[in-house]
Amino acid sequence: MTSRERMDAALRGEKPDRVPIFLRDLTLGLDVCDYTTPEVCARPNGYDADKSARCVVETQRLLGHDCVVGGIHDLGLDVERFGGCVEFPERGIPFVARPAFTSADDIPDPGDLAAAPPGRLPGLARSYQLVREQIGNQVAIAANVEGPVTKAGLLRGLDALLLDMMRDPPAARAAVDLAVELCCEHVRVLLDAGADFVFVAAASDGPAAIRPEHYVEYTIPGLARIISAAREREAPVVFHPHGPFTDSRFHHLVDAAVETGIVGFQFGEDNDFAVGKRHWGTRICILGGVDIPSVLLPGPPERIREVTRNVLTQARTGGGFVLMPSCSVHRGFPLAHLQAMTDAARARG
Repeated sequence: MTSRERMDAALRGEKPDRVPIFLRDLTLGLDVCDYTTPEVCARPNGYDADKSARCVVETQRLLGHDCVVGGIHDLGLDVERFGGCVEFPERGIPFVARPAFTSADDIPDPGDLAAAPPGRLPGLARSYQLVREQIGNQVAIAANVEGPVTKAGLLRGLDALLLDMMRDPPAARAAVDLAVELCCEHVRVLLDAGADFVFVAAASDGPAAIRPEHYVEYTIPGLARIISAAREREAPVVFHPHGPFTDSRFHHLVDAAVETGIVGFQFGEDNDFAVGKRHWGTRICILGGVDIPSVLLPGPPERIREVTRNVLTQARTGGGFVLMPSCSVHRGFPLAHLQAMTDAARARG
């Protein structure tokens, strides 16, 4: 099987010839190709699609994973479009220095999105096209898109958004509605550029950041709209919120996400993959694996290999599993540690 076929089979709940590996590299490739962050993400005339694509392709050739994100991705793509400020450290990860909407009154209507400048999104889309042309026949490509509350928190500032949810629900609704419209725009653009499926990266869309009732009120309807946009292109959707979802107190939150029509759920840190597989493994693909802060970053490689083997023992039975780090990986990450995880997975088959 090709890597792309392997990933497709796992997302369908089937058992490929071996467990597929998805590293979800967002900026690590900058290290692989020895580029500064600004020269790819913020050069004077915009995003450098050629260098971005080279980062993706060279990292995949080095580590051999089965699925890639189609470009160097940062959280400020839409923040800049609406007047916010993003900083690009020379050898660091881009970060939002000032959100776009410091006042709830500044949030535009989603219907006005067409009038907003495109920002760096066309450059990112071009990177996806180049990656598709170069390795897309062999390797699966994920469209990395933020979740509803995650995107809204980037635009409004997460602390301000959380206060809006408590004190000014109409303002919170306006921010999330605009965020979801932007997410749907990214879905359409990146799928048209060559992505195979949508990965909803939703760090602020779970009990690690928001109350369960806000997840039900804001995240779930927004996720359903994102899935609808993906279905227009016949593309499946994987969901990755943060929180201890295998804790029985939060099982209903996973159930709510499954009912929207996702094909996969990535469990992050502090989750039990045996529980995840047992409760939801017959309905969706289970994704996840080695914790970044406690295992992958500190190492050593032998411990990473041991933990990887344990995760595979818990989760791979019957297929429908994709091995991943617990979240995205970025520049500065020890390449040898990722290699230890991928080698251990291949050794187990």
